[in-house]
Amino acid sequence: MHLNPKAVAWLESRSIESETASRLGIYSAKHVQGGDPAPDIAGTILVFPYIDGGEEVNAKYRVRDAKGGKRFWQRAGARKTFFNADVLDDPALHSGQAPAVITEGELDTIAAIQAGFPFAVSVPDGAPPARDEAGNLVAVPDNADDVVPEHDDKYRYVSNNWERLKRIRRFVLATDGDEPGSRLSLELARRLGRSRCAMVSYPPEPCVPDADGVLRPAKDLNEVLHYFGADAVLACIRDAKPFPVKGLYKLSDFPERPPLQALTTGFPPLDLHMRLYRGAFVVVSGLPGGGKTALMTQIAMNMARGHGWRIAIASFEMHVRPILENMLIGFLLQKPRSLWTKPECDGCRRFIDEHFVFIALAPEDDETEADVQWVIDRAADAVVREGISMLLLDPWNEVEHKRRPGENVADYTNRAIRLLKRFAHSYDVCTIVVAHPTKAAGLSVKAGEPMSLYDIADGATWANKAEIGVVIHRASPHDRIANVGIRKVKFHETGKIGDVSLMFDDELLAFVP
Repeated sequence: MHLNPKAVAWLESRSIESETASRLGIYSAKHVQGGDPAPDIAGTILVFPYIDGGEEVNAKYRVRDAKGGKRFWQRAGARKTFFNADVLDDPALHSGQAPAVITEGELDTIAAIQAGFPFAVSVPDGAPPARDEAGNLVAVPDNADDVVPEHDDKYRYVSNNWERLKRIRRFVLATDGDEPGSRLSLELARRLGRSRCAMVSYPPEPCVPDADGVLRPAKDLNEVLHYFGADAVLACIRDAKPFPVKGLYKLSDFPERPPLQALTTGFPPLDLHMRLYRGAFVVVSGLPGGGKTALMTQIAMNMARGHGWRIAIASFEMHVRPILENMLIGFLLQKPRSLWTKPECDGCRRFIDEHFVFIALAPEDDETEADVQWVIDRAADAVVREGISMLLLDPWNEVEHKRRPGENVADYTNRAIRLLKRFAHSYDVCTIVVAHPTKAAGLSVKAGEPMSLYDIADGATWANKAEIGVVIHRASPHDRIANVGIRKVKFHETGKIGDVSLMFDDELLAFVP
């Protein structure tokens, strides 16, 4: 044995057996003038040798100063590698039979080995700072695109062992349970590949006293060994959770969603074919003058009045005042305009202020481009500020369409619709887009052919991506009867394909069943 009794006593105070330490080559050493510490059983320096390829290529030295504080240093100019690095060559790691455990310190690696898990290594330099000079948490990218191995000095031990590491199927990252440990695990995961990594969780029970005697949970494997025993160490490794990979989830990662709540539109005949729900992506089309805007705005009012929904309307074709204002008042009062009274209108305006918000450009704003991302950003603001449940974007062709270089109309439309659907699903907002058809659709309708969702301008994506697809048509501009054709219903509980006739009442300025 090359450990002095004080070193043995200290290791045993950390629940590390001297036989385990000796097996890993840990020894006592003394200071040498002008050189590295030399082995000496009477020495006060505890040495953790870094064996790589069977040779000691580096060493970490630990000593207590006169005031009882601890000090660490490493051999100057030595090769950066893992503590216990040669275990990385074990075939059990290459086959996936066992994972390689990477810890933040040598004592944690020794704790794993003593607990009966031999495939553990430690990084040589501990964890990097978790916060920058301003006190902000350092953002760690998900991938290693910005990592240049020859300049990655802090993690040189990774590139120096890459031929070994790339053959290992699985890693368990057992870094400390604090902010620097979290950053270290993120940095290791992006270099090793998140899909190969899992993270340990430590027992939550308070057990370790701080300087004031207040207990905190264990934050590393050595503390787990000391306070909970070897079986708890093995459980931490066994129960490590896969490192999060964006876009890849287990069923248990998804929260339980309540049953889809399909709500009445306020038109009983229409409800047989279409009911709205939060998170829906609804596409509405039809020839000019068919009543698309009037019907969808009336349905928005019905959702506000009947279900308490708050609505955001993005309309770049009509003035909010007086056109939209009068439409909404008419839908609320449901009586001829000549009979409206000022107190009634004032009450309607209060209701509209409470339940509606309008996405629009300021008249003096000549610089802002109301593209689809701008509309989505404003709608997201409305979710936070107003708690909206519905976004009505009417019409699509009045949005500023900014295509990327080399992007054709169909590709742009597909990308824009993806953004709108992602907003609808992420914010749980029923999102309705009114989109105009192609000019050819008008000729087809005149020839007696019914219009479909595939007749919408700018591509078939509208038909393919809609969860509810609606086509509204009137035989002539003077016809008061509008045919509302439900052409697509994704979820059976929200309706079915079919047609409903609704009449527009000229006196009420509203649709009636």
